[in-house]
Formats: sequence, C-alpha cells, structure tokens
Amino acid sequence: MKSTNFVIALLLFATALTANAAPLLNGLALEQQFNKDRYIAAVYSERLSGDANALLDNNQPRSLQVRIIADRLSARRFRNQWMEGIAINNPGNVLTGQAENMVTFANMFKGRLMAGDQLRIDYAADTGTTSVSLNDIMLGMIEDREFFNTLLRAWIGPVPPSTDFRDDLMGSGQVNSGLLEKYEALQPGADRVAQITAMVDAQEAKEEAAAEPAPQKAEPKPAQVVAAPKPKPDLSADIPPPSLAAIGAPAIEKPASAPAKPAASAPVSQPKPLKPTTTRPATPMDEELDEEEEEAPLTADMILARQIYHSMLLRHTFKHINYPKRAQERGQEGSVRLNVTIDNKGNVKTVSTLQESRYSSLNREAVEAVERAGPYPATPAQLKIDEYNFTVPITFRLPD
Repeated sequence: MKSTNFVIALLLFATALTANAAPLLNGLALEQQFNKDRYIAAVYSERLSGDANALLDNNQPRSLQVRIIADRLSARRFRNQWMEGIAINNPGNVLTGQAENMVTFANMFKGRLMAGDQLRIDYAADTGTTSVSLNDIMLGMIEDREFFNTLLRAWIGPVPPSTDFRDDLMGSGQVNSGLLEKYEALQPGADRVAQITAMVDAQEAKEEAAAEPAPQKAEPKPAQVVAAPKPKPDLSADIPPPSLAAIGAPAIEKPASAPAKPAASAPVSQPKPLKPTTTRPATPMDEELDEEEEEAPLTADMILARQIYHSMLLRHTFKHINYPKRAQERGQEGSVRLNVTIDNKGNVKTVSTLQESRYSSLNREAVEAVERAGPYPATPAQLKIDEYNFTVPITFRLPD
C-alpha cells in the first residue's frame, strides 16, 4: 500500500512539474550582417514543433529571446528591422489593431545593446500578457493576446530575415550544439546589469515627473472645438501579401525534363544551408551605431506610415527582379538580403549586402534590381526625414 501511495505521489509531483514547466527550446538561429555575427535568436514553446501554425498557438506559453554577440548594436536599428519584418508578415488589419502596442514596444528600446545582453519576451497564455525584459530587468508589459504573435510572425512568417533563420527557429528542439554552447555562454556582466537598472529607473522617474500636472492659475478658457478622432487607415489594400512567391521572379521553367508548375502554386521548400559571405563592398554599420541623436516621438500614425511605406518600397523593388537565365539553367537558388538607403525624393544613395547567397549571379541581380528600381516613391511627409533606410529580402526559388 505504501509503495502504491509512493508511486501515485511521484506521478502527481511529475504532473505538477509538467504543468508549471518553462517553455522548451524549439530552435536557435544566428543573425549575421555584413558577414559578422550580430546576435542569436531563440524560440521557446511549451510544445516543440516545426510547424508555424503550432508555434502561433495562443493557448500555450512561449518566449522569444535574443542574446547579443556584437560588441554593440544600435537598439533603434534592431527595433526598426523587427518592425519591417512585422510589416511584411502580418495582414493589414493586424497592423492597424496593434499600432498602439507597437508604439509601446518600440519605445522600450533605447541607446545600444551590448555583447552579452539578453532580451527576453515572454507570453503568458493564462492572461494573454506579453512582458519584455532586458538582462532580467522589466522594460514593460503589453496586455493584448494577439501582440506576441505579431512579433513572432516577423521571425517565422513567409518573409523572415532569411529562410535559414526561420528554419533554424522551427527546429523542433534540434539545435546546433556549438551554437547552443555559444548562446548559453552569452551573459551580461554585473556592471551592465547595474547600467540597465539605472537607465530604467531614470526613465520611470522621467515619466512620473511628466505625468504630474504643472501648477496653473485658474483662468477662464476659451471655448474649444473638439475635433473628431481620425480614423485609422485601412491597410488591407496597402500591404502586399507576404509570400515568397511574391518576392521571386515571374513564372519560369526549370531546365531538364521535369515539368514546371506555376510559381504561384509552388510550396515553400526547405532551403539548402547557406552561409552568408560578403563579396561586394559593403558599408558597415559601425558608424551608424554611434548615432545618439534624438528622434521624433513615435506615434501610431507614424508606425503605420512606416509600415505602409516599407511595403510600398518592397512591392516597387519586386517589379524589377529578373531571375538570371544562367542560374535557372543550373538550378541555382538562394536568398539575398540588402540594406538600402534612399533620400526623401526616393533616389538611391547606397546599396549594401547584409546577407548573400552562395551564387554570385543571384547576389549581383539582387543589387542591380534595387539600382534599376530607383527612383523609389518619395518618403511620406509625416515621417519628416531626409533619408530612409530599409532592408529588402529577396528569395530566388525555382518552381518544383
């Protein structure tokens, strides 16, 4: 009897542990830019899966984590690149509904991220709350059940930073042991933790001071006309469908005997592992990392304007991409990611390669496509900027 009770107790204890277990490591992905390691991203989930829909299940706790490898990384650039991914991997109605939350999220990123920093974004399935912390110091919380998936789609949606990046995050628990060892070794020092703590405390004090009403003399106020709130723009017609088929060239035929299917119906295939290299002179981001100038306060309208504009720029670029004939004949496929800077009139100022495929013809065509696409549509007036920087992910894929 005692042994039976002991077994039951063990089973109950194991069940309790399982119920309160932290999400499991689903996959790790290395982000490289200009052939330099920038950070390692991780997706944790209660249930391991290689299916995007399963990882987007709101009924399970999940976590996104980023550990910084680079000596320093502009928090603003990191944030803006994530916002670009959000814009092209979420439907227009989601972007509109999450605009205010995106402002809250974006304003959490200040200054620089440093080597060893650990950014953590946790989703609580019971409350639907997303919490954001840096080096275990809380930056903020967003109480919206749909917000976490808005972030996650930027990583595992149809147009991720790269196909390798997405596939590695969807590894169902199968991760590279060397990358895992490097990931676990990335830890912030005590001085860095103290620095973040002081930064957060100063920001909270600033917000509290701003919230206190200033003493005013009681004076009669003139009657004011209250303007009706502006409706949020409908993005359904402005955001192009985020699919790899939309990024590839027009329908093409594979060489040899296999009959080609229409490119629009081609399934997304698993890419070959491609290690980014830099063969074309690129402009490093090191100078940009030193920028500390103040930017205009972000608003929901500004977030939406940037997202609409970014999608417009991508759609404009895709019209000018041609799949190199020689690459088609040789069955060459790959992904390229470019960093583009244009002035406020849409003229191309610089084009540099963040990540390349293994084939020079595809890399060259991606750069030339951007050059052919200029001038781009002018920047929206509400952004009030002299130049605009954006990334262009291009996937060359032959139909099956």
